Amino acid sequence: MARGEHFFVWRHHRGLPFQHHGIDLGDGTVVHFTDGGEGVAGPGGTTDEMIIARTSEDTVKRGGRDRLHFIQHTSRFSADEIVERAMSQLGRQGYHLLFDNCEHFARWCAVGDDESQQVNVACERISSLGIKATAGMAVKLAGARMIRGVSPGLYLADAAQWLTEAGGHHLGLRDPDQRRKAGRVLGATTAIGAGAASGPVGIAIAGGLWMAGQFSGEVSKMAYSRLRRQRSSDTTSRV
Repeated sequence: MARGEHFFVWRHHRGLPFQHHGIDLGDGTVVHFTDGGEGVAGPGGTTDEMIIARTSEDTVKRGGRDRLHFIQHTSRFSADEIVERAMSQLGRQGYHLLFDNCEHFARWCAVGDDESQQVNVACERISSLGIKATAGMAVKLAGARMIRGVSPGLYLADAAQWLTEAGGHHLGLRDPDQRRKAGRVLGATTAIGAGAASGPVGIAIAGGLWMAGQFSGEVSKMAYSRLRRQRSSDTTSRV
């Protein structure tokens, strides 16, 4: 058992994987956002019934079918502080997939920043894909055959970056910051590699579009964070 550890388990909704987060109390029980019963909170559930509760670890692991994956934060509260923060939230409701989900709760307990890397990554990558799709359509309309082949490679770069940031934990990257950095390196390398097939011009275009996508992603994430802070200021403080 790992008292005060931030963990996640994999779940699926309509075929799409997502992570369910919580805090391990070290005694065979965990604190997490539940569906109000024996299940976990997540996409597709009834948010009015979702509540932070203390359940057995076995409930989250579905009788051993799943296992807990522990997240290693660069800096965090002590185990006792994390457990105390988690216990202080028992009975709280208000689950929201984008603004107050299980990862927001677990990160608030562990490090105090109540962010959701899953939502942040989704905002960044969707915004980045939008930039690349728009550029791809412009290239197609312009009939620029030499660089038309760059577009599929850029989509592949985004996919590689997304997979690394979302699933890099299983490659030994337990720190979210490490996964983020590794994802960016892989994304940039894949994009430039795709552009190389069209020579120096292709490399320049691929690199430029990748950077534009990153910038767009950062702007999107900042807008989301601002919206979330605004929403949080209208609700009762947790502490």
